[in-house]
Amino acid sequence: MEKTVLAIGLLVSFSSYGEQISDKVVEYCGNTFSEYSHTIEIGEVQGVASHRDGYWQINQGSHDKALKWELLKMSELITDPSDCLTYISNLGIASFDNDKGQLVARVNFAFDRYYLTPLARGVLADVAKHLADNNYLVTVEGHADWVGSEEYNQALGMNRAESTADQLFTYGVRRENMTLKSYGESEPIASNKTSQGRAKNRRSDVYIPPESFEKEMDNKAEEAVVSGE
Repeated sequence: MEKTVLAIGLLVSFSSYGEQISDKVVEYCGNTFSEYSHTIEIGEVQGVASHRDGYWQINQGSHDKALKWELLKMSELITDPSDCLTYISNLGIASFDNDKGQLVARVNFAFDRYYLTPLARGVLADVAKHLADNNYLVTVEGHADWVGSEEYNQALGMNRAESTADQLFTYGVRRENMTLKSYGESEPIASNKTSQGRAKNRRSDVYIPPESFEKEMDNKAEEAVVSGE
């Protein structure tokens, strides 16, 4: 029997229409008997430049978020994901679009499980708040590995989608904006012949579908017409 330890991976990256640069890193790490979450922030960045002979010094402060973000990514305080059975970070692990839209979150589950720990649920807050603030349409897909019957895995995939959608709703995403789907074992992203591959396939994916971006652009065009731009 496989251990029922929850494993979560979070992809956080938004489309060019609503891209956010953060000035803090939020991380979550969970192990068999413990879990923790911490935040790393940078205050004012102070740059110092000196004349080559040392007679003239210039101090320049900055609150630029992009600069802080680059500095944060180099911090020695960043958690090593290999030390965690469960790892979530707003640093993200990938960003890509496909015909389903923009993938903004991926949650991986333990074998035959679809629940989230309380602390892990809270880490989804930033993603959900961004989706809610922009009133995006959202598609939540549930997936399973190939262990078990197709019928069972279809139901398990839906349970995973519903569990993820419940957390998005908790943090502000409207139910009417969400579409839930289960693909069961039919859309693996890794080989089901290895335990590592099956762990990747036990997941839920959160997408902003293309029609949401089209709706956003239409709304902006209407606003421009009304304002006379």
